Amino acid sequence: ARKLFGGGMRQVGIIAAAGLYALDHHIERLALDHEHAKRLAAAVRPFEFLKVMGSEPETNILIFHVSQAWGTAQQYASALEEHGVQAMAFSASAIRMVTHLDVSSEQIEQVCKVIERIGNNPKH
Repeated sequence: ARKLFGGGMRQVGIIAAAGLYALDHHIERLALDHEHAKRLAAAVRPFEFLKVMGSEPETNILIFHVSQAWGTAQQYASALEEHGVQAMAFSASAIRMVTHLDVSSEQIEQVCKVIERIGNNPKH
């Protein structure tokens, strides 16, 4: 249980340093990353088998659920990966996507097109 709550983390200073560096050097970029997460959420919303967690992403992290009627989150993540998109299935039904400094607006639009292509179709 200790690891579940971060008790197994030994190098938290390194993680904190990365966060502080981002705040010192890329604060404007963080706002763009948040907008990118909102754009991804807008691409997910129209599909009945996908449900965005919460009303609107407030950070650069988007979490959404995949209906069992579509398949598992791992199957959805694999379908995305077939189209060159990385996403993490972190439960049987939940997908996590993260935007960051190395993801451009053009790449976000490409990801949105992949989401639209896969859509409600488990056979994509």
